[in-house]
Amino acid sequence: MDNTTFKRVLLFTLLAYLLAFLVDFILFATKGYEHRLALNLWAFSRMWIVTIATIISLRVLGENAWSTLKSHLAIHKRSIILFLAAPLFVYVALGVYIGIAEPLGLFDFNSYVNKIREVLGSQLPQLTEGDLRDLAEKIAYSTVTVNAYIAAITINAFFALGEEIGWRGYLYQQLGYTPNLKNTIIIGTIWALWHAPAILLLGYNYPASRIFGLLFFIPLGIVLTYPLLLFTSHAKSVLPAASLHGAFNALWPLTLIASNLPAFQRETLLGLGLLGILSILVVDLFLYVVLPLETSQLIKTDFSS
Repeated sequence: MDNTTFKRVLLFTLLAYLLAFLVDFILFATKGYEHRLALNLWAFSRMWIVTIATIISLRVLGENAWSTLKSHLAIHKRSIILFLAAPLFVYVALGVYIGIAEPLGLFDFNSYVNKIREVLGSQLPQLTEGDLRDLAEKIAYSTVTVNAYIAAITINAFFALGEEIGWRGYLYQQLGYTPNLKNTIIIGTIWALWHAPAILLLGYNYPASRIFGLLFFIPLGIVLTYPLLLFTSHAKSVLPAASLHGAFNALWPLTLIASNLPAFQRETLLGLGLLGILSILVVDLFLYVVLPLETSQLIKTDFSS
């Protein structure tokens, strides 16, 4: 990384971190985390401040922000196809996770169904136990399949796009568009640490294990970054990264919900901890074999032309 690139990366990163800390502190100081609307506004603003940091960085450097954003949001046949296909990565990773966790007694889909049944029971007391169970199962399976996918390519993708324009768009561009190990570690680490104030102040994702949670979130961010970079390079657009990111946010909470472990063990051992990192890494290695780095290098040439 030359000196000019280092300064660009540093400026963008500091802006993204500063803005993230600002919105996290506001939510913390006002106890906005106690209100659903405030939480939704926080989530939206936090993700899109990465795009704001990108725009500010470009303006400070005297560059055309609009043309840069358009290049990262390229819409064409390949980017659309990959946008629709990218969430499948998360489904495959979830399948690997279940294959590892279920034999160990660390994944129990019935516990997820039971939690839905309990909610339904309080809302629909006229239904019999059998009817409640049947309805809960239908909701559970439809949520994991159809509903999660629809969310991944709609509202979740829109939220995630605010991040992807910055992380897998602008930052990736500065580092050369090559999905190699070095760029995966750099971008994944910067991205994970950007969540630090949310984790430490607000208990985001890890309310029972904040410090340990942050330590686990760094390797999780790294292994999840590789497919995000790969899809971006393939599509010459961040759109597939947005839908993949959206699918992760829609599906991956199941790894925590479908378990009866105590909170600390659930956060550090399951989907956001050791087993989640291992599961995504397995699918990463499969992608690496199917699409070797040499092919990715050819993609980089196309993308940057």
